[in-house]
Amino acid sequence: MTRAGMTPWLKYGLVFLLGLIAGCSTTYSPEKTDKTSMTGIVVDQSEVYLLTADQQSYAFPKAQAEPFVSFWQSPLGAQISHLSSAVRVFPSKEVQATFYIYIGAHSLSEADKAALIDTHQFQIFRPDSASFVRRIPALAQALTLSDTLYIKQARMAKGRVLEAQPATGTAIKFPSPIQLEVAYLKGSLSAPHNLLESIMWAPFVIPTLPLGAISQ
Repeated sequence: MTRAGMTPWLKYGLVFLLGLIAGCSTTYSPEKTDKTSMTGIVVDQSEVYLLTADQQSYAFPKAQAEPFVSFWQSPLGAQISHLSSAVRVFPSKEVQATFYIYIGAHSLSEADKAALIDTHQFQIFRPDSASFVRRIPALAQALTLSDTLYIKQARMAKGRVLEAQPATGTAIKFPSPIQLEVAYLKGSLSAPHNLLESIMWAPFVIPTLPLGAISQ
């Protein structure tokens, strides 16, 4: 062993194996997909709950969801033109939620536009004639009044599924239920064929490398 406590070839071996591990990936695909509607949000001291029409809810850490909640508690939350949402439930039971928020510029004052960009981190979007957003009726209508949308993608992670809705907390109701797609995922660790072959040969290759291959 060297004075540092590790031989040079062992150092190289560790770096080599870490590189192999980095080449692996976990891929997920939907095992089951449900459709429901989201009716609102409830906020308590520690969590944010997404409420659904079938009485199930999804809980997320409050600190992480704060920007999303802050937007909905502001007057701008009532001015959305369209909201789409999706929930993914992973094999580990962790829940992630993604929201795509669209607001037509025609309904906004100059102060509103500044608040969306500076406070809520929205972006300006001017879709071309082929954009998919023009196939969404509410956005197609908004774009007849202005060529500009303000958009934001909001994400929440480290959530969990609850089979009931919270009994207490501050409720934020949406003007109308929002369609929600819930995907239950399956997945496994995968690696390219040549990477798997390299892992099998690694114990035979590493000791034959020059001891000076890595700095001490």
